[in-house]
Amino acid sequence: MIDTSHLHPMLVHFPIALAIVGMALEAVRFFFCKKETGCKLSCGELLLYFATLSAVLAVLAGFLFTSTFSGKTLEVRNLHVWLALASTVALTATSLVYLFVRFSKQSGKSFHLLGLLLYALSALLTCATGYMGGNLVYTYMIGL
Repeated sequence: MIDTSHLHPMLVHFPIALAIVGMALEAVRFFFCKKETGCKLSCGELLLYFATLSAVLAVLAGFLFTSTFSGKTLEVRNLHVWLALASTVALTATSLVYLFVRFSKQSGKSFHLLGLLLYALSALLTCATGYMGGNLVYTYMIGL
């Protein structure tokens, strides 16, 4: 049988890396690519969808892994959970903006800028979530 406590640590790195790299690629595309290159799906957009999916999976696995904490560890865990939910919601909202632009044929800079700003917020929230998760593990859990 698979030990579910290993799922969360295995999954958490994907949304962090995918959100940061995807946002950076979208920023390069926004500021430096003046013409459409003919590609219907940018690398940054594709990474956004994978980041969103991996964030959802990491949150679900986190609920399986961290349900038995108490005291100060529980307080830090709760902050980590709220940040994780906020980053997952932000990634989902960003994905919805990108999907709206894609399927409504809206190609204006304002929609792309909105998507990029949401993407940046999502990446920052994901980094903060990862920081708090690392703090939880290395400050409160190692040695338990």
